[in-house]
Parts: sequence; structure tokens; C-alpha cells
Amino acid sequence: MAMTLATLCAPWPDLEILGDGGVPIAAVVEDSRRAGPGTLFVAVAGHGADGHAFVAQAVAAGAAAVAVDRSRLDDSRAALLEPRPAAWVAASCTRGLPARLARECEGRPDTLLTMVGVTGTNGKTTTSFLIQELLGRLAGPCGLLGTIRYDDGRERFRAPLTTPGGPELFRWLGRMVRAGCRSASMEISSHALDQDRPGDLALDVAVLTNLGRDHLDYHGDLARYLAAKTRILELLQAMPRRGKPAGAAVINAGDPALGSLETGALDAVRYATAPDRATGRVDLAVRSARLALDATRLELDWRGRRLAVASPLVGRFNVENLTAALGAGLALGLDPDDCAGALAGVSQVPGRLERFLLPAGGLAVVDYAHTHDALAAVLLACRELSHRRLGVVFGCGGDRDRGKRPLMGRVAAELADLVWITSDNPRSEDPATICAEIAAGFDSVSAPRAAGRTVIVDRTAAISAALAAAREGDVIVVAGKGHEDYQLVQGRTLHLDDREIVGAWIAREGGHA
Repeated sequence: MAMTLATLCAPWPDLEILGDGGVPIAAVVEDSRRAGPGTLFVAVAGHGADGHAFVAQAVAAGAAAVAVDRSRLDDSRAALLEPRPAAWVAASCTRGLPARLARECEGRPDTLLTMVGVTGTNGKTTTSFLIQELLGRLAGPCGLLGTIRYDDGRERFRAPLTTPGGPELFRWLGRMVRAGCRSASMEISSHALDQDRPGDLALDVAVLTNLGRDHLDYHGDLARYLAAKTRILELLQAMPRRGKPAGAAVINAGDPALGSLETGALDAVRYATAPDRATGRVDLAVRSARLALDATRLELDWRGRRLAVASPLVGRFNVENLTAALGAGLALGLDPDDCAGALAGVSQVPGRLERFLLPAGGLAVVDYAHTHDALAAVLLACRELSHRRLGVVFGCGGDRDRGKRPLMGRVAAELADLVWITSDNPRSEDPATICAEIAAGFDSVSAPRAAGRTVIVDRTAAISAALAAAREGDVIVVAGKGHEDYQLVQGRTLHLDDREIVGAWIAREGGHA
């Protein structure tokens, strides 16, 4: 909605307007390529680029006003040619400001929705999908923002980022409101939390699934990674301009890094799939789990009340995802039996333990697992489902944390009977070098379960070789890319979809996907 610059900035008295405060602003942007008439461009010094270097481009595109760090104001104004913007906004720091201003410009759509945010190393995508379906069944239409797609309740689009930047985030929430959504389920990545992308987003529930090794190329170490993840709790705090009371945390008490997490005065639902190994109190505990190739059946205790969940999702780690989603519904005060019933009809999440029957009677499973913890979870889950051999095809991304490559090799050596090491998204690195670093981890295991490992750099060829080796009762896990339909190679984006490769191989060999 359009409003004057002065009205837009009014909630923040420290923002100094230089120029015409009456200029109308219809949108807030932090990407100079999206600037145009009626926009306020906010320059942010980010992790990879500094928005202050793009002020001239934003003004040339017609931006009505520009917001910059106060320390950069003189340099920014001096660097511009005519025409000049109608106004400048000087801030002590612009980090997080795009989200805060965009939220105001969109009419605070998060206050009109029941908001659930999910963070964690693994399980974010499946848990957010489950919450979308649960809320959609019990509380009206629910939007979704996450790794696979953005869904405003009417249209779905491929997601460019797990968590969109502040202006995009609130534009999507505004779209959800206009489409008739009553709630929204969203993944909130550690990058987004560290960069303050959500700004003053008001959550009703924050779910913390677990903490493993990932993104250390960005965060540096696990302590800073955990600190970034736990910032989601700040989005639950009641603040005058947020327009909501404080929300509730849903925390995996069985995760060593999260079990002792302090939540202060916040309400919390603490869940555990193995309550005997949990830290502190447990509100929602899994008492038994029956796993099969076509279903998962859980018996749970919710503060002394017994609940039963039957779901078409399979695998041990989906026990955690289902329990986390159930915990979110309970934290919102929904009826426990209704929540359990809503999870009975949930859909398969694309590229998350997605199953394909092979012609010889085996099973192929495509999953997004791309950390050693996630790979171990998937392999252990499939080990429980398989009565014969377990194979795995996987790689590691280039230009990312090299330390996890040997760790993933060790996991494969210890848990799989058949191993194919291949390319993932090599980016600017030599894929053969990445494969060699993974293989070093495999070779460091003195007594690997698999007799050996095969390195096939070409991913399509590696997947085909693994499927051809499968016999009746075998399970072949194709890990690392899941729902992705591309491969990043030397600055190019090439089409590659593990699910398509598996489906095409099955069709070629006389079966059907």
C-alpha cells in the first residue's frame, strides 16, 4: 500500500529524513534492479556485496527515496549524478531495515496470519510442509515459504531462496492475506536469521528441529551457527509495534545442542522421539514407533494424554518431523486428536525420501540429505526398511565447507553396503577433486560395511550404475539434491533432476516410475 515516506518511517524516530517526507512510497526494495518510481531503495552492507555501491543505479531507475547508513550518507550523495531522489533516509544501521520498512509498507501482514517458523539443520522443509497441511486442514488456508516453493494459497512458484529477503518476505505474506490465507508456515534459515532478513516478523510458533554441521563456511563454527539459529526465539517476543502477544517455542529436547536451551518467560513445547535420552522436561514424547515401507505409526504422550499418529511418510527421521509438526499444532492450542488426525493424510514432500519401485523388486529413494548428519539419518531410516542391501549415491557441493566431505565418506562407509561417490553441485571446483576428498573419508574407516566404493563423477552415470546393481529387496538412496532440477558447474546452471534420472532408468528397463 502506498504511504508517505514520513508515515512509513514514523515508527523509528532514529530515522532521519532529508528532503521531501511527503513523497509517496508504494514499495521497499533492497535490490537496485527492482528499484523504480515509487520505491524506497535501502542500501545494506551485506555478506557478499554492499548495497551502497548500487545507490546510483537505484536512483537512475527512478527510486523516489534512498536509505543509507548515516556514516555513508555524504559519500552516497556525492557519488550521484542528476536526477536526485526526492529524499534521503539516514539510519544508524540499515541491517534489517528493508524488512522492517517493507512490513510497514505491506500493512504488517504477519499480524493478520497465524505464523509458524521452522529452523534447524535438517527437517525444516518436511516439517514446514507438514505444518502447512495440518493448519490447512484445521484452521483454513495456509501459505508456505521454503526451500522447495513459495505458495500464497493461489499460486506456487519455485523458491529462489529458503527464506526470501525482507521486502520479498513481506510481499509474499501480503499476497497470502489477499488470497484468503489464515496462516503461514515458513522455513527460516540460519543465513536469514544472521542477516536479520525477517526484521520484526512476529511469529506465533518457532520450531527448532536440531543442530548439525552445515554452513560452517559462512558461520565459522558451531557456536556461531547455534547462536544464529536461536535468534528465531527473538521473533516470538512481544513488542509494541509487532501487534501480537509473545509466541511459543517448539524445541527438540532430544538434540544435545537444543535440549538445554533456555527460553526464559516464553511458553515452550519440548518434544523427544527418544525421551530417555532427552535433556530436561519433555512435554511431547514418542512412546513407540512402528516403521514400514508404506506408513509410520506412532504412539505419543502429550502431558499425560495418549495420542496416536498414522502417516504415509516413512523413515526414522520422519518420526521427528511428524512429532515437531504435531508440537506446533499443540503449541497453537489446537485439539490434540484433531492434530494427530490431520497428519494422517499428509502428502509426500518432493525430494524428501521420495520412493520409486525398481523393476527387479528393489526400491530407489531420492532425498535432499547433503550433510553427514542428514545422510546418516536417511541411511539409518532406510536400513530399518530394507531386508537386504542398502546402497547410496552421493556427492558434496563445491565452494562450500570442505570439512564435511570426509565426514560424509565415513558415514557411507559405516552404514551402506554399496557406495557410489559422484558429483553434486561442483560450482567452480573440479568435481573429481571433491570426489577424492569424499573417498578419503571412506578409506579412513578400517572396517567399512561396504567392500569398496565406486567413484563415477558423472552423476547420471553413477545413478544408473547404482540402480542396475539393485536386486530384489535392496534399497538405493540417491542423496544430496532431492527436489533440485539443476546442477551448478563452472558458472553454468545445467538441467539435472535425480527424480527424472531414476524415472527414466525405470522406464527404460521395462518398469514404470
